[in-house]
Amino acid sequence: MPMGTEPTLPKVFSRRMRKSLLNILAFLGGALLLSLVTLFYPGRLNAAFPVETSLVLLSGGLGGVFTLRWFVQRRKSREREANLLMVVRTMRRIHLRLAERKSRDELLQGICRILVEEGHYFSAWLALIDREGNLIRCAENGLGERFSRVRQGMEQGLFPECAKKALSGERLVLSDSASRCAGCLLPESDAAGVCCTARLSHRDQFYGLLSVSFSAARKHNLEERMLFAEIARDVGQTLHLLELEEQRAVTENRFRELVENSLAGILLIQDNAIIYRNPEQKRLFGPLPAGFRPNAFVGVHPDDREKVEAAYGRVSRGEAASVDLDFRFYPQRKGDEPQAMKWVFCRASRIEYNGRETVLVSMIDITRNRELEQIIRVQDKMSSLGRVAAGIAHEIRNPLSGINIYLDTLVKMYERGTNLETVGEILAQMKVASGKIESVIRRVMDFSKPGQPRLAMVDVNLPVENALALCAAALRRDRVELQKELACDLPCCRVDAGLIEQVVLNLLTNAAEALRQAENKKISVRTALEKKAVVIRVADSGPGIQEGLREKIFDPFYTTKNDGTGIGLSLCQRIITDHHGTLTVEESAWGGAEFVIALAAEPEQGG
Repeated sequence: MPMGTEPTLPKVFSRRMRKSLLNILAFLGGALLLSLVTLFYPGRLNAAFPVETSLVLLSGGLGGVFTLRWFVQRRKSREREANLLMVVRTMRRIHLRLAERKSRDELLQGICRILVEEGHYFSAWLALIDREGNLIRCAENGLGERFSRVRQGMEQGLFPECAKKALSGERLVLSDSASRCAGCLLPESDAAGVCCTARLSHRDQFYGLLSVSFSAARKHNLEERMLFAEIARDVGQTLHLLELEEQRAVTENRFRELVENSLAGILLIQDNAIIYRNPEQKRLFGPLPAGFRPNAFVGVHPDDREKVEAAYGRVSRGEAASVDLDFRFYPQRKGDEPQAMKWVFCRASRIEYNGRETVLVSMIDITRNRELEQIIRVQDKMSSLGRVAAGIAHEIRNPLSGINIYLDTLVKMYERGTNLETVGEILAQMKVASGKIESVIRRVMDFSKPGQPRLAMVDVNLPVENALALCAAALRRDRVELQKELACDLPCCRVDAGLIEQVVLNLLTNAAEALRQAENKKISVRTALEKKAVVIRVADSGPGIQEGLREKIFDPFYTTKNDGTGIGLSLCQRIITDHHGTLTVEESAWGGAEFVIALAAEPEQGG
């Protein structure tokens, strides 16, 4: 039925009166029709048939009533079908409006316009209200200036009575000319209009109110109210989806801002292709050539390439959810500009992005940290050498004294003119003494030489022996009894021999300093294979370390010495950790401290 069209019968008749009148007319029409039919029967015009005539008239009347009723029901069925089709078309247009991703104001105005333009309602207005009852925004169609004063009242918290009832919890509120509320939008002259107001909510989440006006003829139509309630539910769901979309957009923008301004370089890899890099990652790696593939590992330092390949393979194949590693690489060149090597700490994780398996790689530039660590390592080496300098000087002084004695003897033999055989023996002894001096100097230079860690398959006894050789003289000078028990046939470990030597020398010098006030001065150095790990134990007979301090002594800058820096043990633990090992402290058999280094043993390769 077109918008605003009234029933064809006079308005003074109610729906029930119209039904009764139609039934009477149908009855009379049926009786008249059948009476006329009987006139065509011959010989029956003057016959007396009061009973038959009554039955015929009654049958005709009933037939007419049922026929009319069938036509009425058919008409109602068509009207219901039309209403349902109209609601479906209305909701389809509302959903299409939502799919257009318009602004919220445009969406609300479009919903009101659709409800009216489809011809189902005279007017419509929609108001969004927050949890405190404050008007957020509103829209209308078909009301014009009448809505302006109501809008001003709602902005001040003054809602029409029908709106207040809906706000208080009633899902559907009807008002007509007989129950017109204060502030009603229906004009006083409109006696045939009905206003229906519904709550807009979804899953107990309240969003606002939707109000429409329609013909009073449909006021008592339960199906009509159910259809409007369905429209209100769909609009509530639409507002809920819009709210979720806005929240998702806000969250996405915040996440993008966080990623774009992150101090960590972030990249996403799908199907072995980089689909996203944030600015920090671009700064770290530089411009990538067209067709760049992550598994090519271009620019990775040769010494780190193997572990980078292994880590990336584990994550990309799904063998591990996340992998942490640090490695060195050379950024991509910008023209002919040379690029310095960088060191990064990297975490690769397997995630789902846009419905597809993705590798998320985040990395932090630790080049400056590594440079500072290298400086600290050199300083620690120099400190260790300083503590054994007296012993080194003793090792050099003894051969030098022998050389001086041999030189004096040669001078005297030259003055006496003795035979050359004795001179040859003296020169050979001088060469041996000079070789001892050269050996000591070489060990000192190799120990103090700065450089990047170089991992290789090494017998751990070798760096232990070198550390013992450097501090042997100092231990003899301090009258420290050294017990050495190095296991034979130990499996090799993948380590940097120079760094392991630095750790052992640091532990030996710390043990020697702990024995200064001790009466029984003993140091034990042992190596062994324990639970598939190569273990180095350095023990002393000093005062030991309290149990509560055994973890704290590895903290940077923590020291129990008056002249200590607190860097040595922290650096030692960092070196061992970089070798995927552990450094712990226990109580020795003499009651002192025993430091335990555990390094992973490499499996023997079949020949």
